[in-house]
Parts: sequence; C-alpha cells; structure tokens
Amino acid sequence: MNLDFNLYSGNYKRFLIIPAILFIVFALMIFVFPGLEQGLDLKGGTLLVIKSEKSVDKADIEKVLKDNFELSNLLVSTTAGATGYGTNIEFTENKVLSEADSLLKEAIESNSRDKANQALALVSDFAVPEKDYGENNLFFEEAIQTLERAREASNQKMQSLLVEELGIEGEVAFQRKEIGPALGKTFWETALWVGVTAAVLVIIVIFFFFREVVPSIAVILSAVLDISCALALMALFSIPLSLSSIPALLMLVGYSVDTDIMLTTRVLKRKEGTAVDRTRESMKTGLTMTFTTLAALTAMIVISFTSQMFVIFEIAAVLLFGLIGDLPSTWLMNAPILLWYAEKKEKAKKSVV
Repeated sequence: MNLDFNLYSGNYKRFLIIPAILFIVFALMIFVFPGLEQGLDLKGGTLLVIKSEKSVDKADIEKVLKDNFELSNLLVSTTAGATGYGTNIEFTENKVLSEADSLLKEAIESNSRDKANQALALVSDFAVPEKDYGENNLFFEEAIQTLERAREASNQKMQSLLVEELGIEGEVAFQRKEIGPALGKTFWETALWVGVTAAVLVIIVIFFFFREVVPSIAVILSAVLDISCALALMALFSIPLSLSSIPALLMLVGYSVDTDIMLTTRVLKRKEGTAVDRTRESMKTGLTMTFTTLAALTAMIVISFTSQMFVIFEIAAVLLFGLIGDLPSTWLMNAPILLWYAEKKEKAKKSVV
C-alpha cells in the first residue's frame, strides 16, 4: 500500500471537522431516522424461522398471517441461499392469546370464575377445557392448561396454514423462538450493565497505560465514533440490537482500542524521526490490519448470509460496520489530535532547553 504522500502536511487539524460531522449524522440515524430497533431478545416476542426448498413471496406470507391471526408488529423477511430458502416471521404478540392470558391472570388474582370463562371463550377456537371441574379448586389449573394447549394449537395452525396456503413443497423445517417481555427486559438490563462495565474497565486500562489525559481521551473518542458508526449502519440496514450484536460491539471496542494504542505508542513513545513520520508509518501498519480484517469479514458475511446463519451474519456485519468507522476515527481524528499533542510537547521541551 503506497502511503508516500504526506496526508498530515499543512493544517492537519482541519480533518477533525469530518469525524465531528459524521458523529452528528450517526446520532441522527440512531435516534431519529431510520432509528435503531431492539431485537426480539431484548423487547420480547416470537420469531418463527422457516427453511424450505421453494421460494415464498413476502407479501403472500403477510396476507396469510393477517387474514387468520391478530399479530402485533408483524415483520416478515425472506432470504435465498445455497442451502435453500429462508423466511423469518417476527411479531410482538398474538393479541387474542395475550388478552386471554391477561384475563386469566386477573381471574386467578381475584378468584373470578367469570373472567376465567371469558379468557377461555377467547381461545375456544384453539382449545377447550378437557374436564369440567365446576366449583372444584382445580378449575383454574385446568384453565391454565387450556390456555397452554390453545397457544400450542395456534402455533401448529400457523405452520400448517403457511405450508398449505403458500404451497410450500418438499422438506420444510420450522424453528420457533419465544421471549417474554419480562425476560427481554432482564436481558436488556444485563446487556447495559455489561456494556457500561466493559467501557469503564477499558477507560481505566487506557489511563493507566498512557497516564496522559489528551492521548487517553483521543483513544476513547475514537472508540465512541466506531460504536456510533456501527449502530448507525445497523439502523440503516435494519439489523436490530440483540444478544448477538451486543457482543460484536464489545469486540469492536477491543479492536478500536488496539489500533489506537498502536498509533499512540508509536507517535508518543518512539523518538526516531518526526511525529508526522511516525504517524505515516503507523498508518501503513494500521490500514494493512484494517483492510485485512475487512476482507475476512466480507467473506464471512457472504458465506453466513447464503448459508442462512443469521447469528454469524449479524456479528460479522456489526464488526464490518465498526471497522469502516474506524478509518475516519483513527486517521482523521485520533492521529491529528496526537500530532498536535506531540508537536506541542516537542515545542515545550525546546523552549525549556
């Protein structure tokens, strides 16, 4: 890679405008439009994955589901790969089952058989009590079991309708994942705690290693911009924040800090040549590292997408997005800050001498 041109000649501080503008754009993309969504793991809901030998039209799937079920926040996506065709169906809740569940909980708390019967009436198309306990204390236990059978029957009906109405032939594989809202909230709180803890530990290590405020802050700002870029592109490409993408973001922090520490160490710790020369040499090494990793991640994304390995796809995509952001954050923000700081220190030493 030819980097003989002097990127940092003249007023290199002007480069700082670019990452500042990018950060504003990334923030708007994350919080305003298109906005970053939480995944099923964090907000709760149901995910149904269908793998088949025949392609299925997204609009046809939505029509079948809307005509036969009351589903909240229905999202349907389809993929095609070397191993067949995939369909992801995600929704927050089945309104009928959710209403019946709420009524039954109220009935049990208030010992109201009328509310329990209302709940059972809502799901009567899917399941009815197998026994009539009358005034027996087992009445509510049977109602709970009836609701569970109704939930299972609803799931089976959904799968059968999709196969029959869409004419899916050959081998069809279904995979269902359900996360309750309470569990999703717990996952989100845990993820936040882990993320904050990791960030604090990274900051402590950086300050302990350099023991200088300006270089340490520059490294931290670079990591923040990398994460912002990854989150913004996740919002743009509809990749939700989930238990798969959060570890990838933490991995990204490590990689970002790694390249910035390499740059900071060479510019401030070494003495040969000028600060600009040391920065250019660091840039050669850093860009080689980054583009090598980008190539590997691109291959991983292609293979995982065509093979319908969505967890690996999300992790690779998040890392790729973050590494794209690492280019301006390291070489247009961190490097100019370090150059300014190094030159200021050199001038201060000369004035003392």
